[in-house]
Amino acid sequence: MKRLLKEVPLMALVLTVGFAFANKEHAQSAGWVELNGTAQQLQSKPCVSPTNDLCKVIFASDPNSQEHQVYMDENLSIPMRNGSTEAYIIND
Repeated sequence: MKRLLKEVPLMALVLTVGFAFANKEHAQSAGWVELNGTAQQLQSKPCVSPTNDLCKVIFASDPNSQEHQVYMDENLSIPMRNGSTEAYIIND
């Protein structure tokens, strides 16, 4: 019984720490853009300037050099800031 009383709080602590890291809501993303009508996640964070400008990117492989707005969420509803007056070029 004494062993059980010592192990239960330890197991509760381990579960608490595990669940804290398992929550996807707090996961950081490099950003999302709309490509061909679907949301695509960026692999690296392009916008790092200390401004309040909207973050926009251009894919290096795009022959039209079309600018894409970067969003913070997969639903493309929260625009990402910290951009520049010129769009960032992403090598894809």
